[in-house]
Amino acid sequence: MVLSATHAVLMRGGTPFPLRDAGNLFALISVLFLYRNGVFTSRGCPRASVTYVGRGDSSSPDNCSSRPIRIRVALSRPLRVRPGQYINLWMRSVSWWSWAQSHPFTVMSWSPVEQSSLDLFVQPRQGLTADLLRHAEVDNGVSLSFPALVSGPHGTSEPAGQYETVLIVASGFGIAPVIPYLKQLIHGYNTSTSRTRRVHFVWQLRTLDIAIAVQPWLNELLQDDVLDEGYILTISIYVESGQITGDRMPFGGHERAFVYGGSADLQDILQTEVSGERIKRLTDVQEERGDVLVMGKDLPPQDHGGSADRLSFCFGRIAGSSARDR
Repeated sequence: MVLSATHAVLMRGGTPFPLRDAGNLFALISVLFLYRNGVFTSRGCPRASVTYVGRGDSSSPDNCSSRPIRIRVALSRPLRVRPGQYINLWMRSVSWWSWAQSHPFTVMSWSPVEQSSLDLFVQPRQGLTADLLRHAEVDNGVSLSFPALVSGPHGTSEPAGQYETVLIVASGFGIAPVIPYLKQLIHGYNTSTSRTRRVHFVWQLRTLDIAIAVQPWLNELLQDDVLDEGYILTISIYVESGQITGDRMPFGGHERAFVYGGSADLQDILQTEVSGERIKRLTDVQEERGDVLVMGKDLPPQDHGGSADRLSFCFGRIAGSSARDR
């Protein structure tokens, strides 16, 4: 739409600028990209603040992929970002070759209105993210700022608020696209703008290190989920490393977030959520059962006790859901 409008203005002014020409189209897209990033305004281009948020020394010889960093992008122009969407980030001054690299990052922050800054939770690997970790380890816990350019948001978003129960399964850094959905669902419940009455987040980890790094985000979610003591959110963290003593332990001092040892029994968890037994219902009213949304990658086939028509899967595979149990 923007390209068409710009083309119409140029043609109306008598300036020959056919967008069918590849060179003209690329030049116009480039100018609009720089304009959206505030390059031609007094606000200046976005800046990305990088902070190491893991435990201990970020320069330890362990695999850098287990040491998380947070990138907070201060935007020149506010953006409306939906849960599950991502941006492409270009940071030319991080290293000698970063000027030629653009990386996609899932946006971890969410707001019902446009955001002036975006939070990204990043797993360092190679290239740009490894360079960012090396910068962060120089001043452990102190944010370092770099000029940046942003494109997006890109991608689609699942209308999770249309479902009565939402079960989200993730592992490791897969929590990045989950947090915005949880924020949106809690906001929808608090403002009576969604149908969701039960949200269960199941998070599989090797160690608790990442969970401790993300704890401020999880605490904020649980603090927001207090309307009329409805408490729609439950968080179950499963750790494989043997750091847990006993069957379970509370996480962060909340009674709705627990850490368990071993791997999650997804079949048992799924059957419990499909049954609807965790939703508070009026005993003297015949309520219509709502649909269940299951979000997660590589979900194994399960026996849902004849209720598969009420399930909808996304992130891994998608099955339509429109029927109701009465």
